[in-house]
Amino acid sequence: MINTNDVQQTLINNMIALRKSNGLTQVELGEKINYSDKTVSKWEKGDSCPNIEAICRIANFYGITVDELLTEDVTADVSI
Repeated sequence: MINTNDVQQTLINNMIALRKSNGLTQVELGEKINYSDKTVSKWEKGDSCPNIEAICRIANFYGITVDELLTEDVTADVSI
């Protein structure tokens, strides 16, 4: 059974790791995927969760699958 908290924490960890490993600020990432830096900040703090459209945009931006973004430790192996 999938634990939603684990998936959310993996998503948060991956979003932060991918953004930082690519040298992006929250402002820069937000601009690239058409969301505000405040929204990106809320996602990374776990205050809110990106919807499926946003998750797809993030995965596409980094050239990974949604599955990878949600379930794997993608850390610094991915660069844009």
